[in-house]
Amino acid sequence: MYAETYMSGKSIHKIMEELYSILKKKKELSIRQLSIKTGSQWITIEKALMSMKSLGLVKERFGDENKRRTRLFRLR
Repeated sequence: MYAETYMSGKSIHKIMEELYSILKKKKELSIRQLSIKTGSQWITIEKALMSMKSLGLVKERFGDENKRRTRLFRLR
């Protein structure tokens, strides 16, 4: 059988709960940092954060510490 057929992962709601609790403790993190802490793929984290942003739970800003455009998220 194909590996993609039996993919199992966390639901988006569980990931959003994890993100909320992590951001409550750490204040502000990037998508990459959040994906490492939760053990999820960055695209899934980005989707969860965009949902949380549309609900008014998180704020986004761009970091200016380096030349790359880093997206940082924190709770409202």
